[in-house]
Amino acid sequence: MRRSRRKLVIDLALCAAIVAYALPPTVDPSVNNPQATLAGALLLPVLLAPVLLRRRYPLGAALVFALGCVISGIPTFAQFRLVVAVPVAVLVLFPLATRASRAPALVGFAVVAGGLVFVGATESVVHGASGAASMAAFAFPFCLVVFGAGRIVASRERVARELTERAEQLRRQREATAALAVEIDHERLAADLDLAVRSRLEEMIELASSDAYDTEAARARFARIEQLGRDALDRMRTLLGLLRTVDRGARAPRPTLQQLDALLADARAGGRVIDVEIEGRHRPLPAGIELAAYRTLQHALVAVAGTHDQPATVHLRYHPDRLELEVDGPQLSSSGASAAVMAARERILALGGSFSADSPTPDRCTLRALLPALPLHA
Repeated sequence: MRRSRRKLVIDLALCAAIVAYALPPTVDPSVNNPQATLAGALLLPVLLAPVLLRRRYPLGAALVFALGCVISGIPTFAQFRLVVAVPVAVLVLFPLATRASRAPALVGFAVVAGGLVFVGATESVVHGASGAASMAAFAFPFCLVVFGAGRIVASRERVARELTERAEQLRRQREATAALAVEIDHERLAADLDLAVRSRLEEMIELASSDAYDTEAARARFARIEQLGRDALDRMRTLLGLLRTVDRGARAPRPTLQQLDALLADARAGGRVIDVEIEGRHRPLPAGIELAAYRTLQHALVAVAGTHDQPATVHLRYHPDRLELEVDGPQLSSSGASAAVMAARERILALGGSFSADSPTPDRCTLRALLPALPLHA
């Protein structure tokens, strides 16, 4: 709001400066203006209206300028107004070249140049056909220089915006990759914990269930059981410590499929087009399954794109004894996408599910996951 007010103050100051500079010679009959009239002086500010419109409506300002070139000549159409028309043309042309797209900018350029030619044809200093020709010879190169400078500035600003947007995309990608790396670490640590405990417990159970009753053998078995138990406990403490370190500060409630709409809204916020198909009736599932399903969809949406021509599709199917997830869309080839697929696979396999990633076409991929999902009983 303050910035827009500051721009308005600047434009008003420019108008005041032009009036202060141009008004004395335009009302003095002895200064190149033998046909000066009071009406002509009162209508001269019409040429200043485009200055106030040039920032928000550049093409409209060009049209108002051309109209002002006609109205400001009333009633004699032989008044000295070149001193106002030229600086206003500069002020209108530059934002027109920097802000408008190519077609409107070219239309505005032609309109402004035409307005200056009309002023030359009806100007007390260069009046008549020769005046129009002289003004055309001056106006077109003059307008072309100002317009070209504006287009160069616009091109540089566009490149700067693209670089800024690219840097922001890279920053978000780095953050997403870091988050995915944390997820992969979680899954690997969980798998290590499962392997460490399961193998030792299986050996302990086998030793404890032996039918040998020899005293020495029994002592050896129990000593081995004690050693395995201590090793398993130490390993669990180590891995749990790592999990706590990686997950420190994450105290928010674990997401579930109830937040699927919010997840899709975040994915669509970047301009992607994503369709959703849900088959079967939603039912509450075990917390681990809900979290795994949500995270798998989150990872999958990092690995696929979605456009109006090729939208991504999310299929969620509730079967009596399992939950099926399928995400299909244009394939993204990046380290972040590869890490996302790896994280999804690790999470699904850790819960005894199945995961596949196929490419029906070179530029499209389909990710499928099956999770055991027996309903919760009341």
